Amino acid sequence: GLVSGSVVLVGGDPGIGKSTLMMQTAIGSAREGQRVLYATSEESSYQSKIRAERLLETEEVGEHALEGLYVLSDTNLERITKQVMELRPNLLVIDSIQMVYKSDHVSSPGSVTQIRKCCLELIYLARQLQMSVMIVGHVTKEGQLAGPRVLEHLVDVVLNFEGDRHYALRGLQGVKNRFGTTLEIGLFEMGQQGLAEVKDAAAFLDPDAPPRA
Repeated sequence: GLVSGSVVLVGGDPGIGKSTLMMQTAIGSAREGQRVLYATSEESSYQSKIRAERLLETEEVGEHALEGLYVLSDTNLERITKQVMELRPNLLVIDSIQMVYKSDHVSSPGSVTQIRKCCLELIYLARQLQMSVMIVGHVTKEGQLAGPRVLEHLVDVVLNFEGDRHYALRGLQGVKNRFGTTLEIGLFEMGQQGLAEVKDAAAFLDPDAPPRA
């Protein structure tokens, strides 16, 4: 699970399903009674609402099941921080760090300076409020994560979300983890209602293989 006061970086190619993974994580946390702030810098609040409804359309959800999930569409870190201080969420999702900026720095969003400054402030917030923070970062054409790997040395956990957008299988692998092992891989299947856990990887990869007990 998520550790209070920790910062997790989730990287992956554009369009691989990082936002879907983050929204499902936010929904799951809200269902458990946690207060969640989902700060999206790449979609409008309405687009995020549609995504959440699509992920839940096959489920029977109670009227108050997701009342702890808040969505903010903004790129300004100062305004995001203001909402964090008002809501005091248990989980903050930043999707994605490339678009977030601090207005007191002249460099453009996505630059190494902006990304580093924004990440350091998010780490400070996480420690101060004992709040879990999940940051989405895109992988560049050179295979680097959110700039020249500038964030990997700052955060507590780095997860790579990998796969081919033309196929259903996705893998979530830890490359850094201050709280546990990096030898485990989570497998998911992308479908119409989002990501579903692949519980029997052998049967999924080889349909002719006998099922495991």
